[in-house]
Amino acid sequence: MPYSIRKRKCKKSSGGSGSYTLSYTDKNGKYHSNCHSSRAGAQRQISAIEAEGVDPDLREVIREIVQEILRER
Repeated sequence: MPYSIRKRKCKKSSGGSGSYTLSYTDKNGKYHSNCHSSRAGAQRQISAIEAEGVDPDLREVIREIVQEILRER
């Protein structure tokens, strides 16, 4: 899916303000536009969207590894 991150003022669903919008069309043809406070936040959403196709067992293993790393800090 082609993603577009643009710097512009926007409103989050929580009511707060943001500075970056992530726009894309999903594989079903539905258009989405999401507001983020940072470019990194928009990039993280792209990563999360792309990870939705990952096998659930693999996702659980990755989650456990990340949690273990974070506990060690």
